[in-house]
Amino acid sequence: MAEAPTRGALVLAPMGLEWRAVRRALAAAGNPAPAVRCGISLSRWEPPSPPLPALITCGLAGGLRPDLRPGTVVVAESVAFEDGDPVACDPGWVAALVAGARACGEEPVVGPMLTARRLVVGDARRSWVEKGFVAAEMETALLASTGAPLASLRVIIDAPAAEVSEHWVSPRRAALDPRRWREAAWLATQAPGYARLAARCLAAGLAQRSSASGEAATTRATTPSRETSTPR
Repeated sequence: MAEAPTRGALVLAPMGLEWRAVRRALAAAGNPAPAVRCGISLSRWEPPSPPLPALITCGLAGGLRPDLRPGTVVVAESVAFEDGDPVACDPGWVAALVAGARACGEEPVVGPMLTARRLVVGDARRSWVEKGFVAAEMETALLASTGAPLASLRVIIDAPAAEVSEHWVSPRRAALDPRRWREAAWLATQAPGYARLAARCLAAGLAQRSSASGEAATTRATTPSRETSTPR
């Protein structure tokens, strides 16, 4: 088991480009929150020892609704497996991530997010939209068993109108396939920028949460306590 982080949140980024973007954004913001590369479907991560901080996933996602274009910021209000019940994300962290996205000039879409076993493509997108999901990723609901507060901020990388192959669940293998080279060129151009956008919004959201916590602590410290008088 990994050593438990001491901060209020642990950021999990699946792929290397997402993890590097998060680390740079947090460093630029002077935020000490730890970030780990968890791998697709948490393949590189084991839960730390309790007590656990809030677990926040950050990176790219597939859009399910046809109106969500690549580059759209999505904040999960709940997450669910393909065959599971929804798990609510922590309301305080949802609000902080929404505020962070807005601070970066983005209006996020807030809604249920699907944690899928594989990339969702083709007609499968439509079926999940009919069930109320707005985007799909492969990590966040896997964290529900930890009992930690959950949150997720993603940026849409592909959508019904700009779809990539399901083979990209294994990026290195797909990149070696000549049939995927056109997609590879597009992803190489777009994915880093979208990962940086997700990371900036996340860093701003962490700052919003820290500021709100600090203001609440100041209010508690400056509010005079009420003394109870004893009747004579």
